[in-house]
Amino acid sequence: MSPESHISVVDDDASVRTAVLSLLRSLGLKGLAFDSAEAFLESGELESTKLVITDIHMPGMSGIDLKRRLDARGSTVPVIMITAQTESSVMERARACNPSCLLKKPFDSDEFVACVERALAM
Repeated sequence: MSPESHISVVDDDASVRTAVLSLLRSLGLKGLAFDSAEAFLESGELESTKLVITDIHMPGMSGIDLKRRLDARGSTVPVIMITAQTESSVMERARACNPSCLLKKPFDSDEFVACVERALAM
């Protein structure tokens, strides 16, 4: 990643944002946190984002909706989705929008790191 690029973490849960940012820092990566998909889209940070990590279930726009919005804009930024709700219908909808990785909370840190490394290698 170039010095001005970063990973955007989108989750309405502050403790999850903090934990993910901490994991990213431990890998030597820079992350920016957003408490909603709308806040991320309005921030203007998409151009310098090398990876989006988003929760699926959030008030307002979901992580699935965010991925669809990015796709509609022609964005090729990889997206990792995380969720605590693992109903088959939700998982099917998430997989259908082709995220780089789909993680179930609580996720294993090694699995998370592997997903991040794969996504950044794309």
